[in-house]
Amino acid sequence: MHRRAFVASCAAGSVALGVSKAQPANAATRALAALNQLRQAQIGGDAAKLTASYHSDAMLMDPGVLEPLIGRAAIVNAARSNATQRKLLYYYYRQPQVVTVGNSSVVISNYEAGYQTGSQTVEETGKSSSVVLLSANPPLIALDVNIPNYLGGSSYGPLGTPLTPHYGIFPVRALGPAPTATATGAGGGENDVLFAQVKQIDAAWVAGNANDLLSHANPSGTFLIGDYSPFYITGDDQIRQHFADFYKTSKVNSIHELNPSVQIWGESAAVAFTFNLDYMLGGRKGQSTGRGVYTFTKGSAPATNAKAAAVKAAPAGAWRMAACAASHLVLRNIGDPYPTPA
Repeated sequence: MHRRAFVASCAAGSVALGVSKAQPANAATRALAALNQLRQAQIGGDAAKLTASYHSDAMLMDPGVLEPLIGRAAIVNAARSNATQRKLLYYYYRQPQVVTVGNSSVVISNYEAGYQTGSQTVEETGKSSSVVLLSANPPLIALDVNIPNYLGGSSYGPLGTPLTPHYGIFPVRALGPAPTATATGAGGGENDVLFAQVKQIDAAWVAGNANDLLSHANPSGTFLIGDYSPFYITGDDQIRQHFADFYKTSKVNSIHELNPSVQIWGESAAVAFTFNLDYMLGGRKGQSTGRGVYTFTKGSAPATNAKAAAVKAAPAGAWRMAACAASHLVLRNIGDPYPTPA
């Protein structure tokens, strides 16, 4: 879908479901239903239903936590704590797209959400990335990533008044006293295989080589998600255009990945990490820290056309990227943990 057509569809309202023709509609429907049930449990403050919605080794990244949370217990405890200050009132999935491989569905969507913060209702838009495991009955949420839009128009008060962005941004030194270090592994075995792919994908960003990034991509669907854009980017053509637009005025000099955490759920996996980004933007040098979660599937759904099958044929059992999500935002300014002495 071209960008202009995508924006027009957003303005027209929600789309019930987007799914490859090669995939069974019931798998996508079940995945989205599981996500909606998760949000209803959050809205109702039902800890038992919230616990039952997540896989025991689930991963969560949203602006309410500084580091991705691993495990059902940690996620539910954080939800209880955050709800006292920021209670979820509603959450709508907009323009969702689903890629199903085996018993795993990767769901990418825009979202609209409302929160009660003190006496104020704050409305928010953003993007989400999820993995739903369909082998369980009911399906379980293995990955839950929420990235709010940072630029103007992302948050509104009760009468539709735009709010000043209420998010903090990771300070340059938040990763530690040596932010130019790069992790060499993620624990060995398949974890290192997945983390090596993350570093290869990041190297493609540094080189400005969209084709290199797409060589790691799932032919059934690949998505870029971040707080740099008000909507997700999907498909080879949009990804190439995104690279071309960015490199007209800007450049990534280096990306250093730290603190990798890998979770594998059968045919799907996610790699969470913090990063230190060195870049040029409009002729000005910048440095920024943030969090990333890259989602992979083992193999792919059947290619929808002969070209995709020929260009992206993958060895059996190979991990392929389905979603590449990154955020610099937190719900508060975390400050510099290593301040310069006065």
